Amino acid sequence: MLSFKVKVSRKIFVSPETGFGVFRVTLEGTRESRIIVGNLHALSEGDSLAIEGEESEHPRFGRQIKVSRYEFIQPRDGEGIVRYLASGRFRGIGRKTAQKIVDRFGPETFDILENSPERLGEVPGLRKAAIEAVREGIRGGRILRDLTVRLAPFGVGPETVYRIHREFGDLAPAIVGSNPYLLIERVRGVGFKVADTIARAVGIAGGDPQRVRAGIFFVLEQAEFQRGDLYIQREQLLQECSWLLSIDESDVAAVLQKLLERSELRAASLPEPCILTPQNERIEQAAARRLFQLAADSSPLAEPAVDFAAVFDRLALELSAEQREAALEAVRNRLTIITGGPGTGKTTIIRAIIEILKANGRSILVAAPTGRAAKRIEESSLCQASTIHRLLRFNPENGQFQHNAQNPLRADAVIVDEFSMVDSFLLFSLLQALADRTQLIVIGDKDQLPSVGPGNVLRDMIGSGYFRTIGLERNFRQDRDSLIVENAFRVNSGGPLLIPAPDPEADFIFLRIEDESQVPGKVERILRRYQGEYPFYSPALQVLVPMYRGDAGIDRLNQMVQETFNPGPILLKREKGGFKRLDKVMQVRNNYDKGVFNGDLGIVEEYDPGEKVLRVNFDGWVIEYAGDELDELTLSYAVSVHKSQGSEYDVVVLCLLPCHARMLSRELFYTAITRARRKLILLSDPQTVARACANSQPVQRKTLLPQRLREMFEASPVI
Repeated sequence: MLSFKVKVSRKIFVSPETGFGVFRVTLEGTRESRIIVGNLHALSEGDSLAIEGEESEHPRFGRQIKVSRYEFIQPRDGEGIVRYLASGRFRGIGRKTAQKIVDRFGPETFDILENSPERLGEVPGLRKAAIEAVREGIRGGRILRDLTVRLAPFGVGPETVYRIHREFGDLAPAIVGSNPYLLIERVRGVGFKVADTIARAVGIAGGDPQRVRAGIFFVLEQAEFQRGDLYIQREQLLQECSWLLSIDESDVAAVLQKLLERSELRAASLPEPCILTPQNERIEQAAARRLFQLAADSSPLAEPAVDFAAVFDRLALELSAEQREAALEAVRNRLTIITGGPGTGKTTIIRAIIEILKANGRSILVAAPTGRAAKRIEESSLCQASTIHRLLRFNPENGQFQHNAQNPLRADAVIVDEFSMVDSFLLFSLLQALADRTQLIVIGDKDQLPSVGPGNVLRDMIGSGYFRTIGLERNFRQDRDSLIVENAFRVNSGGPLLIPAPDPEADFIFLRIEDESQVPGKVERILRRYQGEYPFYSPALQVLVPMYRGDAGIDRLNQMVQETFNPGPILLKREKGGFKRLDKVMQVRNNYDKGVFNGDLGIVEEYDPGEKVLRVNFDGWVIEYAGDELDELTLSYAVSVHKSQGSEYDVVVLCLLPCHARMLSRELFYTAITRARRKLILLSDPQTVARACANSQPVQRKTLLPQRLREMFEASPVI
């Protein structure tokens, strides 16, 4: 760590969102100038500073000092004090006003500003607005410094401190001292563990109701976003909270009862008591009600005129009897579910349904959960398709979808593919946007892993038995000898994998791995083998791995691919690695404002040093990311099987190893195999493969949709 004394000569950039700043400074006693970067929002031109930091050589911007700590050096001469006051940090204070203040107080000016700002009223002609601006500026800077000193020991970084101050202003210290759990709800970057550490340090008792409330919501949040559950059994909630907070279950139960009485949480019975949020209760009740209305709608649809000869001619292929029946059922019913594995003809059926609906003059909207899935439908059906999110049109001003019950979609039929990826919230939003006369046709593979988001929508709908469901069985792949399809069906049925003799031309290649340390080298050689057809950033070649850690983990493989195949300079450094031009990246959470969603793949285009934004191309949509938004992106040369849902790739490199044992299941293996369109290269060993095939663990998520559907249909059964 190096120490410098500097004087700020020019402000280059300061982010109002994060407080990140870039300034040019002059080193004390020299004419040498440097660039300093860091959380420097409080600086102004003319400031003198004592800084601590590390020197580094940026590949694009040259030498710079990354500041870890700084202190103002107060100017001692009158001219220096005038420049400080007139630097722009105090709204309405120019050079003339600053000179008046210095003329009145002289060397005592800083002492007056810090300790007796009310004495500014002694300055002749100083307006009240100017006095208040100085007081606010002094107070705000002091609060921010105090917060930084107070919170840094708890792992709260300067960007998060800046957000806390921006959110709460002068109240920030009081909130941190009295109820830091409010930070969880209001400040991005503060989770339960950080807030709880702060709370314990400021003396908040272990059984304090604020702490218990935060713990209850944390456990519910973990259940929803880590396990996909929309509720939790009451006894389990009490046990987990008791363990998390190190308090008695009776103390948790007392606070839980208050939350139920205030309707902050809801209770239900299955028949065992369970707890859920009001939002999750509402979306499943509303979804069940809308699904019941679609299934129970007795108003007849016009019988479609179907000329299969014309359909065959348009599609340049024939449909089997099973495919014909599926297409007819879909166009005749208000709600139809079509499910089947790879090669069972789902894409062909979608094309046939579209042709029949078009021939009957019906308007159609086609969607899928991800951009790549929508693009695939568009290419195969020659019918415009979009993501469900874009179809519903998110409005960032009110945080809602524009298409809803009051403004439904204008279409006679809505077709949604890859429905296994649809979570409970997306189902609710889609159903709310359907007009009363609109048909809904959903297509998906019930045997894949469930959605990344909470819920188990497709399986719940099929398992209820209330909706017309067509299960496709036959294999309609043009290549009847496809080992990808054959092994997908073998894995799904629990049969032994068909491991072929080594053949580089086969669509399924098995490469035996004895140790996980071999994986990076094997993956590197495979990528070099296909580099001519599939560049390292190609979205058509994907490495899939069940876990993030270890030599064969996602993190290590992403690092290897970036270092080996994309050796250019880092555009934007992060705590772990950084981003380079042409890096393949993935969006890891829904961002409705930007219109990009969990699992979307993009390519880094550039970094704009002036605006401090990273630009990423998502299938033609260029999205900008500021510094505090970069945690939404991750390298995606290798991704998890869960994150690959809804996508297909020409070539998939799948790593299944003994170190992945706790993640291995038939469902995960099946989902991974079915991501490959032309070739699957499996890095594994026979024992691990056998273990994955034998271990069937269908995800049993806790949802109330099945019960809500039973309540609807039993109260008014469909005839």
